[in-house]
Amino acid sequence: MSTRLDHRTDNKELRAFSASQNILNRADGSAKFSFGETSVLVSVCGPMDVSVRDEKLDEATVEVVVRPATGYAQTKEKLIENILRTTFEPIILSGMMPRTLIEIVVQIEKDDGSALSAAVNGVTLALLDAGLPMKYMAAAVTCMIDKTTDELVLDPTAKELENAASSHTFAFDSINKSSHVLLSNSSGQFSENQYFACHDLCFEAADKVHGFLRVSVESKKEKEYQQIHQ
Repeated sequence: MSTRLDHRTDNKELRAFSASQNILNRADGSAKFSFGETSVLVSVCGPMDVSVRDEKLDEATVEVVVRPATGYAQTKEKLIENILRTTFEPIILSGMMPRTLIEIVVQIEKDDGSALSAAVNGVTLALLDAGLPMKYMAAAVTCMIDKTTDELVLDPTAKELENAASSHTFAFDSINKSSHVLLSNSSGQFSENQYFACHDLCFEAADKVHGFLRVSVESKKEKEYQQIHQ
């Protein structure tokens, strides 16, 4: 198999991950997550006071804002806002925080493909950093189908996506051993078999992301423990 543009040797290989938490002083929780050159910075504020117009009597209101790397938010960012909100509203135990607001702000620092996946993983870490109760962690991965070869390409770069017949982003929870889809977002033309092939590939890869997220959180907790007991 030929080497990919970013020197990965396998179409089913993820780019290197990196993550950090608690990096913004004025937020209740914050995190940075990267897939290779793709990087997002997420802040979480709340639970805090909410306007009467947006107040919910039995649960918290979840608000998501997505900011592009350059310029102003366009339709693409508004779509990502809606996807993230509908993904995380059922995950956050908002019934424990009625009549409050949880504000999630996602700053896309660089989009070299798979930005939605990076955003999901960044939001998960930021919510954990804020100490907000959740049912489980969400981990996301993107996959595309190459229109020239029909091959599945995991975690595609922006250049690779230019040759995509379709692209698919899936998010899964951290509890179920079998697939429990939290997010499924697809674009382009594809068959049912291709869709499920992408689903299976992303489900397998998401396990690696979950492992990385757990290690990141454990590492942060260990550092905090060491600081307290110095």
